[in-house]
Amino acid sequence: MRRPPKRQLAAGVIDAGVASLATFAAGLTGVRLLSDIDRGIYGVFFTAFFLGSVIVTELILVPAQVVAVDLPEEQRLRVTRRSVALGLIPGAFGMLAALAAAALTSDLTDPTVITALTVTTAVTIVVSPLQDHVRQLLHIADRSWSAVAVSAVQLVGVSVGIALLVTLDVNRAWVPFGSLAAANVLSLTTGLFIAGAHRPESTDPAGMTFAGLAASGKWLVIRAATPAAFAFIAANILTQLAGPEAYGYAEAARQVAQPITVLAVGLMAILGPRAVRAGTAGDAVAGAHNRRSFVGLMLLAGAGYIALAGFDWALNPMAWLVPAAYTMSGLVVATVVANLLAAVFLIIGRELLGAGQARSLAIISIIATPALPLAAATAGTTGAFARPIGYIVEGSIRVLGGSWWLQRHYARAAASTTSVDRLEVGAS
Repeated sequence: MRRPPKRQLAAGVIDAGVASLATFAAGLTGVRLLSDIDRGIYGVFFTAFFLGSVIVTELILVPAQVVAVDLPEEQRLRVTRRSVALGLIPGAFGMLAALAAAALTSDLTDPTVITALTVTTAVTIVVSPLQDHVRQLLHIADRSWSAVAVSAVQLVGVSVGIALLVTLDVNRAWVPFGSLAAANVLSLTTGLFIAGAHRPESTDPAGMTFAGLAASGKWLVIRAATPAAFAFIAANILTQLAGPEAYGYAEAARQVAQPITVLAVGLMAILGPRAVRAGTAGDAVAGAHNRRSFVGLMLLAGAGYIALAGFDWALNPMAWLVPAAYTMSGLVVATVVANLLAAVFLIIGRELLGAGQARSLAIISIIATPALPLAAATAGTTGAFARPIGYIVEGSIRVLGGSWWLQRHYARAAASTTSVDRLEVGAS
């Protein structure tokens, strides 16, 4: 029996919230435990983690999710076993991002910090995208509350991992990504069991080969890896020009602004597949309705969050949890605005993906992402603000470019439908 949409939406938000709370807890622990310099180094490694992860996610896992959406609901989890196995291949390549971060920051802090961050980031690059993927498949298969259970295991795993690592006599740099890696291994194992991946299927769904998935995923990799690579470059430029302390402040502000991203990911778990279907069908009305719902909720939440956590005031809990984020007034507000723009493009991007416009998404990324290193180049003057400035400019270009391409797609779909109708009338 299909669950009511509101219950699905609630499960999607809860799942994303719990999973992101786990990531937030690990990152927050790192921000609070690490020194001003090492906090900035951690921020650079986080961009390396993101870069490595998107290679796995976009090349194999997102195309596999598209395959799953097109299957009958009761068969959608059949892709799990095969897609996770195939995801290990680009995962090994993605680990190189951690080595690149180590090479670029090795002279900025103690070697023990670099070693800890390199090892734990590399492991997390492999397992984190796979864990996210299994949860997404559970949502696609209308088993959203099972996805919540998987994310709950992740949160428990992170909590135990943090407590254990803090208790042990190890360098604090092992804590943020170390606890996250262990939690992802635990939750991935749980998710695979719930999805039935331990029961091999007699045949894999059509298209579930590395070559088949990578054929569509290559454009997605360009679209997603391009901004991730530029973000990595920008982080290193900012760190070199303004110092790791300045990037540490920007990283602290990113942690505070995370709830906006959490909400966006939660909404996308349910509204994302609907956006894909609207784009595939060329249904402009359904796409616009879905988009308005998403954007309206995000803007409302963003305004409320800025009022609560945008400034250092008595009732702001984040000011106590992450005081470094408020060292520079307005840094959190700018980072929240940047996250809102990124969230709006998420829903637009899913529609374009459904429309078969992966190449268009790649072009948009190529045009937009140079804003990041260009903004980072101003870090000598703008300091930590260089990071959100770059993301605001980049996000604005993405939203405008994506909206333009989406209008073109729906206009062509409408014109095609009109032509077919005329032919049918003429034939009759």
